Amino acid sequence: WGGSDCLTMPADWVLRMTGADPAEDLRLTYGSAGEAQRAWRLLTDPLGVMVPRMDRCGLRMTSGPAHGDVGVIVIPGEACPHGALCFGPKWAVFGPNGVLWIERPKVISAWGVGYCAD
Repeated sequence: WGGSDCLTMPADWVLRMTGADPAEDLRLTYGSAGEAQRAWRLLTDPLGVMVPRMDRCGLRMTSGPAHGDVGVIVIPGEACPHGALCFGPKWAVFGPNGVLWIERPKVISAWGVGYCAD
């Protein structure tokens, strides 16, 4: 938690692609799911916490996420949102045992990172 989780994974990608870190103030400041919620507020206000961070990095929301974009998704059968990386119809999220591939999740919001691998 706080170093590699479902929120820092897409932030790592944004940092790698843009040089701006949407999680710079929160990295390594929490060590559990409860602490992550208190830091990020993703469960209670996903857009309220993510939109200003992505704006600060120069990213804009997109209604058509493509390979390499980031977003907030809900995994089918679950209620809580996750930060994720888009790979077309599949999205990668960081789970308890590593990366999970989620096909056609509910996308709450997505941001264009400006990278697309065909």
